[in-house]
Amino acid sequence: MNLKRALVATALALAVTAPAFAQETPVVDKREQRQEKRIEEGKASGELTNREAARLEAGQDRVEAKEAAAKSDGVVTKKERASLQRTQNRQSRRVAKQKHDGQSKN
Repeated sequence: MNLKRALVATALALAVTAPAFAQETPVVDKREQRQEKRIEEGKASGELTNREAARLEAGQDRVEAKEAAAKSDGVVTKKERASLQRTQNRQSRRVAKQKHDGQSKN
């Protein structure tokens, strides 16, 4: 009975601490921060309409969700990193396009 209890306790401890060992993605995180800053600057300057900003922020949320999915098993593979980079590249192009499309808040 004690062995069974010990195994259950060990399994629970691993389940709780596994996310803490998830591989970090500092490059992805830093880039997300820069892109969010670009969106905020676009809103503040009037380069982005409220609708454009909302769409871009939803895109950032999708990038973050994809990153979380990649980290979910504790290892971010080379293929997952490449996919994250492609997603961020697309998002970056969207931000640039919307900021320079001539529309303004006014």
